[in-house]
Amino acid sequence: MTKLFSVVLPYVLLVSFHTPPFSGFGPNGLNAVTGAGYDGVAVPLTGAYDTKRYSYETFAGRVKALNAGSRKDVWPWVFFNRFIGYDEGGRSLSKDSQHIYFRSIKGMDLYDEWGALGDFYDIWRASLKIAKELGSPGIVLDPEAYNNYDAYRVSYVAGELGKSEKEVMERLTEIGRELGRMAGEIYPDAVIWLLFSGFASPIKGPNPLAEKEQFTVTYIIEGMLEYAEKNAPKMVVVSGGEASLGYCAKSLEDLRERIAKRGEKFEKPLEEYPNLKLGGTISPWGGGAAKTGWMTKGVCGKSSLKRASDFAPLVAELKKSYGYVWIYAAAAAGYDPYDVKKSAPFNTMLRETANEN
Repeated sequence: MTKLFSVVLPYVLLVSFHTPPFSGFGPNGLNAVTGAGYDGVAVPLTGAYDTKRYSYETFAGRVKALNAGSRKDVWPWVFFNRFIGYDEGGRSLSKDSQHIYFRSIKGMDLYDEWGALGDFYDIWRASLKIAKELGSPGIVLDPEAYNNYDAYRVSYVAGELGKSEKEVMERLTEIGRELGRMAGEIYPDAVIWLLFSGFASPIKGPNPLAEKEQFTVTYIIEGMLEYAEKNAPKMVVVSGGEASLGYCAKSLEDLRERIAKRGEKFEKPLEEYPNLKLGGTISPWGGGAAKTGWMTKGVCGKSSLKRASDFAPLVAELKKSYGYVWIYAAAAAGYDPYDVKKSAPFNTMLRETANEN
């Protein structure tokens, strides 16, 4: 049985690596989300470094259980990292990238030579079917190249595969159209919530004199949008803002300036792709635990915000500016949404912003 639903905007989504995988997500996770100001939660269908094979049948039992007890939307969360290879000379975040599965892939498995693209297609189909069965508005897609950040560059992937850059760009777009086609067949009015799209954040290659390149993953997203425009007019593709807006702001005024500048950068893609919508994000801290790692650097480290309650005006501003807002509950921010004590200040802040709408 498929639930019927309607999406009320602005919509607030929880995204966190504290969230258990779909196979283990149950009452405790649902209760944590229900008690906060979230409308839904992104739940990893598989891990970013998972190498097992999956199909819808793998998750059918959990779908049935969640259908019986879910009071909030559960968004299956999938990762492009599944078909991105590991390179010892590249940049990766985890030793998990070094699994033989990823070490075998050169650049990106664009032609399914190593079976990784086919595995991702299976996961993609399963995520869409699960979202539809759960009555969730859609799925969350994380395009990050955790295995090798060099894979963002078309020139790098072309070199690894022995193809021209033109061939790689065309193949990436073709993959995007295929993902769009699958979504159109399984769940034509789904929301595909990207954590970022790369449209407003071109990447700089190793040659300092060369022009910045468009992300490889952005070509995939373009293909998806091309398909949606022609064949699935109700499909929504959200660019979440991880790259173009960022997780942190120095102040409310700083956030407003970021939103305005981002809007200018997205004028062309928003005009070109009618299915594309902008979403916003922020990663709050100040629940009592000290910031660590990347949270102590850059804008996050320089921010004037101190307490969880300080983020209320910023979350309200995001909800005023965007229909889709996701909160990144980061370990580096000391925010564990499933820890009653650690999450309490954030839940209070989010409920306050919910009451303002």
